[in-house]
Amino acid sequence: MASNKESKRPPAGSQRHTRSAHTAASAHASGRADRPKTKADFKRENKQQIHKGIKYVLVAIGVLAMVLSVTSVACSGVLNQVASDEEYKLTGGVAATVNGTKITEDTVTEQIMSTRSSMGYDDDADWAAYLSSMGMTPESYRENVIDGLIDDVLVSQAERDANIQVSDEDVEAEWQDIVSNYDSEDAFVQMLEQLGYTESTYKETIRQNLESEAFRDSVAPVEEPTDDEVIAYANENLSTYNDARRSSHILIKVAEDADDATREEAKAKAQEILDKINAGEISFEDAAKEYSEDSSASDGGDVGWDKLTTFVDAYQQALSALDTGQVSGVVETDYGYHIIMCTDHFYVDGEVTSVDQIPEDLRNTFIQSIESTNQSTAYQAWLDQQRSEADIQINDMPADVPYNVDMDAATTEGDEPATDDAATE
Repeated sequence: MASNKESKRPPAGSQRHTRSAHTAASAHASGRADRPKTKADFKRENKQQIHKGIKYVLVAIGVLAMVLSVTSVACSGVLNQVASDEEYKLTGGVAATVNGTKITEDTVTEQIMSTRSSMGYDDDADWAAYLSSMGMTPESYRENVIDGLIDDVLVSQAERDANIQVSDEDVEAEWQDIVSNYDSEDAFVQMLEQLGYTESTYKETIRQNLESEAFRDSVAPVEEPTDDEVIAYANENLSTYNDARRSSHILIKVAEDADDATREEAKAKAQEILDKINAGEISFEDAAKEYSEDSSASDGGDVGWDKLTTFVDAYQQALSALDTGQVSGVVETDYGYHIIMCTDHFYVDGEVTSVDQIPEDLRNTFIQSIESTNQSTAYQAWLDQQRSEADIQINDMPADVPYNVDMDAATTEGDEPATDDAATE
């Protein structure tokens, strides 16, 4: 029942998004449709996208958990594993040095060409048009990539000096937390193998990311927001979260290719369960635990708040018509037949004046978002300080790098190529 953009999944889902140690705490997997992006949005996001480099290529194919850092990529040459099949010439040389550590020109080229190919701009004219639409040139694009790599080198140097250690127990706990988002550990391992990982190599990636997370916490610690900060955040975002509903459901599954007789049988079963609930013969929670065929059954059918996820239309429409404690009729979706109960409702007429008005899950989401923003600000201040104290040398771009295209080949603004999802997320 939940969905991420165009695809829609069952309510609790057999496979939720994998949590990443680098994912900002404010990323609460809302899954809700964003407003259409403007060119200004694309430009603002472009620099972040460049700095992600190879990371976003992996994210785009579903690896939402730990990803290799650009620093380790730059040092190990792993970038070649996902580089474009297109042939291009490497120039050699040094693009920049950071406190004596070299960033090779080939590292910069490989990252740009991999990102370029993943965005679908292998053709020089398309690449030129894309750069033009972002208000960039090959030189400025390269500068942004190098800026990101410089930051990664500075962080890597500081992490090395800090010598932060993560225990095997912490790695295993994170592994199990990720595995819990999948049908089974075997299913997760199989997915990893398809992406070129083994359990051992992926756990090492987990370790590296946990160490980076611990380091970030050490240089940019944040305190829990005050009640006043939470209230202010709630009011600033009230239009997004107001009228939120929490629900539980009971699902009787029906396969997509089921015949009419099977569907009618499932519907009748759901109706029978609903009749028992309405007659007071069984509580909704107990009925969910006993009859529901969704993974949320063990939680009494709880699937959380609709403002923190996305439900298929039929489910959402039925839920939106319910007040707290009310139970729907039998609701049909692509996944089968649901019985839905609204278990909580958040609505404020006017402004939030007390944290007690905010349900716990929503309040925790607000706190995480505030903490994430505050830590990002503190971390950027620390990084700016590192840059100001570092010995950084950036060399000019070689003329013969493969991403250096004739900008006169760019199309006019009205003919700009559409920017695909992979380039903007």
